[in-house]
This record gives sequence, C-alpha cells and structure tokens, in this order.
Amino acid sequence: MTPEVDVQTLRLLLAVAEHGSIGAAARELELSQPAASARLREFEARWRIAVLDRSPGGSRLTEDGEAVVSWARTLLHELDTVRSSLLALGEERRSGVAVAASLTVADLILPRWLAELRARRPHLSPRLHVVNSDTVAAMVRADEVDLGFVETTDVPGDLARQVVGHDSLAVVVAPAHPWARRRTPLTREELQAGSYVLREPGSGTRSTFEAALRKQPHVVLEASSTSALLGAAAAGVGPAVVSRRAVAAEVEQGRLVVVPTALDLQRPLTAVWRRHRRLSDAASDLVLIATEASRTGA
Repeated sequence: MTPEVDVQTLRLLLAVAEHGSIGAAARELELSQPAASARLREFEARWRIAVLDRSPGGSRLTEDGEAVVSWARTLLHELDTVRSSLLALGEERRSGVAVAASLTVADLILPRWLAELRARRPHLSPRLHVVNSDTVAAMVRADEVDLGFVETTDVPGDLARQVVGHDSLAVVVAPAHPWARRRTPLTREELQAGSYVLREPGSGTRSTFEAALRKQPHVVLEASSTSALLGAAAAGVGPAVVSRRAVAAEVEQGRLVVVPTALDLQRPLTAVWRRHRRLSDAASDLVLIATEASRTGA
C-alpha cells in the first residue's frame, strides 16, 4: 500500500528549511525537539529518502530534501487556501439570514437591500418569505426567520424593532371614477362612505388605512396581490389603497389617478426580530443597509 503524505511533517520540514535547525522548527510548531526529530526520521524511513544532513551546528537539506520542500511549499499554500476558503464559506453559511417581508417591502424595496447585502457578503444566500405583516410577526416570534420587515403602524409590542424608513399610501381610482376629478382633498367622512378594493386583513396596507379612516371600510374586492388591486381599480371596481411606490407607473401612464385625501397615510417601514436575541452579523448588516438606503433616498 502506498503511504499517505504526512502534511504536518511537511510543515515541520519547511520550518527546518527556514530556520536551519530542528529545534527552532519544533518551537515554531509547538513540538518538543525529540518529537520533531522522531517525526522527521519516521518520514525518511517511510519514503526511503534522506531529507536532512544533521550536524552539531544544525541541519541542512539534502538534494532530496530541497525537492520535497519545493513541492511542499506549493501543496501547503494550496491547502491553506482551501482551509481559509472553507472557514470563510462556513462562517457565511452560519451567518446566513432568513427574512420575512410584507408585500410592499418585498416587491418594491427589499430587492435593492438584498443586492447590497450580497455585494458585501458574496457567499451569502438569503432566504426570503413574502407574507403579510401579521404573518411576518408570527414567523419572527416562532423563530422561523431571523428578521422581518413590516409596513404597519401597529407593530407587536413583544418584538424588538427599528424603523428603517417610511412609505406612503395612496387612494387611486380609474380616470372615469367621480373621485378622479376632485381637486380638494376628500374628507374622512366622504372616504368612510366609499367602497374599496383592499388587501386582506393582517396586511400593513389594510391596517394603516383602517387606522387612518377610523372605521372598517366597505370592501367590494379583497386580494393579496397589489397587481390584482391595481387591475381592479383600473377596471372601475372601486378605489384601491396601495403604496405610492407601487402605483407610480400606472399613474404616469394615465391608467389610474391619485385622489387627494385629508388622511395621514404615511407609515413606517420597520425591521422586527425576537427580543433578547442578538442579530447575526448578516441580519445586522441588512438592517444597516435598509437604514442607510432610506437616508439617501435609495
């Protein structure tokens, strides 16, 4: 059977070549000199070559020893590269981040944040769950994700939180709708009398609008998709309430009209995580990226 290459002895032999003595090499590798000498002699016996000329003044590489050291330098460099890469990769995997985000954040904002996170941590593979704000909170609470992003004014008090930005809702209608011609803001009472296409209960959009309206709205169509709401509003089913970011293209193209209202429809974008739990480095980076992006308007 062909003997295996002893990597530790190669490291020892390389140290002897660099320091000129077995004793100095042994100290560098935290070995006793007798143990180092025995290891080198066993290596020579195993491979049936002499790698050192030993003398009272020190140890000198033989011609065979020079060849072995030359090969060892290349091999050990590659092994160290592989080892460092594996450690870095393993650390990135351990610091991976599972994120739950409500629809507006996930569709319109989070992709830019995740792209920046990937730029800073190329080996990271975040996992994203797109759900409504209530479900985000539930997933964080159940430890199913490391971090959540919600778009509601009603953040559960049992979760740690940090506001990372703000968003604003808009009431939009088809150009033929009577409200499309309004120049003065609709009052709360006028809005309370409307019939709407809205997100499902538990969404941040729905809860923000209900809080501003101070009344349960009359809903003629309920959908978990922003695109479905916009399509329904454009078709004349009723006014829709969506993020201004989500409706910008439809308004610019003239398919929908933003209705002025007297309501405060601004809402915070909030990162949430379990109390008394330290965020991983990757999750902390994502919160920082979100905060920085909001400050710069990105």
